[in-house]
Amino acid sequence: MKPQAGRIVCIGGATVDRKYRTRAPIHFRTSNPAMAERSFGGVARNVAESIARLGTKSSLVTLLGSDENGRAIRAELARLGIDIRHVGISEDHATAEYVAVLEPEGDLALGLADMAIFDALDSSLLRRIWAEIAPSWIFADCNLPSPTLHELIGLARRHCPMLAIDAVSAAKVMRLPRDLTGVGLLFLNMDEARALLDDAGISPDAAAAALLARGPERVVLTSGEGGLIAMDRRGRTRVQAIPARIVDATGAGDALIAVTLVALLEGRSLAEAVRMGTVAAALTMECPASVRPDLSLALLESAAAGMSSAGMSSAGMSSEGAC
Repeated sequence: MKPQAGRIVCIGGATVDRKYRTRAPIHFRTSNPAMAERSFGGVARNVAESIARLGTKSSLVTLLGSDENGRAIRAELARLGIDIRHVGISEDHATAEYVAVLEPEGDLALGLADMAIFDALDSSLLRRIWAEIAPSWIFADCNLPSPTLHELIGLARRHCPMLAIDAVSAAKVMRLPRDLTGVGLLFLNMDEARALLDDAGISPDAAAAALLARGPERVVLTSGEGGLIAMDRRGRTRVQAIPARIVDATGAGDALIAVTLVALLEGRSLAEAVRMGTVAAALTMECPASVRPDLSLALLESAAAGMSSAGMSSAGMSSEGAC
């Protein structure tokens, strides 16, 4: 079932991201020379932006503070053409902020998050807007409080054509209920899967199968350089990671999610969708922005074709564009 007007509604985090890239390997408990920059992030916000850049309508449901950061995020969302009718303003909390400390190569060394504002994204909000968003595909991240996630999954069981969820972190994935019936697509990495399954030694294949047994229709389980496993009731697809010249790994997983959802919306198979998503993740890591500004289906198809012609089904790649 396709969503109303081809729209994907994204519910969850929208943040100001402050990134500090060190000029040399990090030494803790002392000062490290670094370069600083500010951008906009948050899983749901990043996914909504990526979806919009891919030419699909997106809406964002989140909370911002009544402050300069909140006004800046709202203005940027409007500029991108993202539906912001359900972006609320809180007078009680500041806009969420995420601080990423990056190694010189772009890998995340430390992340700090002030996300208290999202505790106010409660179940009453869902009930107020449900009649409007239910015909659409919905994506949510685990920045939502646990009761809200429980309510959302319960509503999706009865009234939603597609609910996709991203775990966000090993701590936040624990907000999900044990019974995941009603979830159409669950995205998570191995650390998050092991936390949810309470099994520190489980293998990726076993983890994907155990997660699927909890009720979601599809699972996409990522393992960094180990690639990903996509599994549904019909079988399993393994996709190798694409080596990339890492500039900034922030946002790569969000690109994977957005492209996978858009590809599924277009009628592609799960295997095709996650392969496209893997290309998007690699392209995003080669860009300093959390959302690649030249992201498009044409860019993905061009990059994939270049890999194919070079005989690199999942090998190294390079790209040219706005990054």
